Amino acid sequence: MTVLRGAIETVALFVALFLIMPYIPSHEGFVHAFGPTQWMAVAAFGASRGLRWSRRWWIALPETAAFGVFAWALVMSYNML
Repeated sequence: MTVLRGAIETVALFVALFLIMPYIPSHEGFVHAFGPTQWMAVAAFGASRGLRWSRRWWIALPETAAFGVFAWALVMSYNML
């Protein structure tokens, strides 16, 4: 793996993690939905894993799906607060 490819993978991974940072819960009863921000986080994570596993893409698909489930569970847990 080249240095540039590794740097791009790392940046994509950190973008994904930044996009799923917790919301600040409020007492207004607002329900957070799994919206565009979370979809962008899943896409960035998928890009990161796609770069990591390049020719073995079938490994990256379950990792990305698991991250999507994790992001969804995170949003739903915010709604429970």
